[in-house]
Amino acid sequence: MPRNVDAGLRRQEIVEAVKRIVVADGLGRVSLREVATEAGLVVGSVRHYFGSSAELAAHAFEAVSCAVLSRFERAVAHPGVVGAEGLVAQLCQLLPLDEARAVDLCVWTEFKLAARTRPELEAAAERSHRALAAALGRALVDLRPGLSRDELVREAERLLATVEGLGLHAMLHGRWLDADLCTDVLRAQVASIGLASAGAAGAAAGIH
Repeated sequence: MPRNVDAGLRRQEIVEAVKRIVVADGLGRVSLREVATEAGLVVGSVRHYFGSSAELAAHAFEAVSCAVLSRFERAVAHPGVVGAEGLVAQLCQLLPLDEARAVDLCVWTEFKLAARTRPELEAAAERSHRALAAALGRALVDLRPGLSRDELVREAERLLATVEGLGLHAMLHGRWLDADLCTDVLRAQVASIGLASAGAAGAAAGIH
């Protein structure tokens, strides 16, 4: 390997090649040889950084997860984006509303689904979910500090389920499920935080 090659940049180039393959043909085509060809490298160059296809897949999963989480956490760094709209802005980072997000979310979804049957991806899937849930939990605490722990968990899972479902539908049916409709759905869900749990508590109190 040439000594002047930046290892971090080369790893990122390889990850980008993995992403292009997954978007075009799915995770099943990801191998050291296919990725090397896609990246314009010889297979030995890829092996220099990753000893196996499983190692490469796990690294790419981690990289994409970090990119998604970073977008989520940076979304509230813009002036004037606070409160409920701040949370909506964060959740929008988990939707395929531009090319960069669409690519990462497509690849991220493929990896998460594959983690069910590929042991090398299980740890990355667990870390990915925990990190996102923790970040969402912090956002919810800022927005509704009065929520109990149980309510916080319930509302976080509700929002995650909503945004993940929206993301999948938007990837499959983007012609009609556009950015405006997705944002309206998220605003409605965020506006109801705390109300659903209060309603559930009231209903439970009426059961004898």
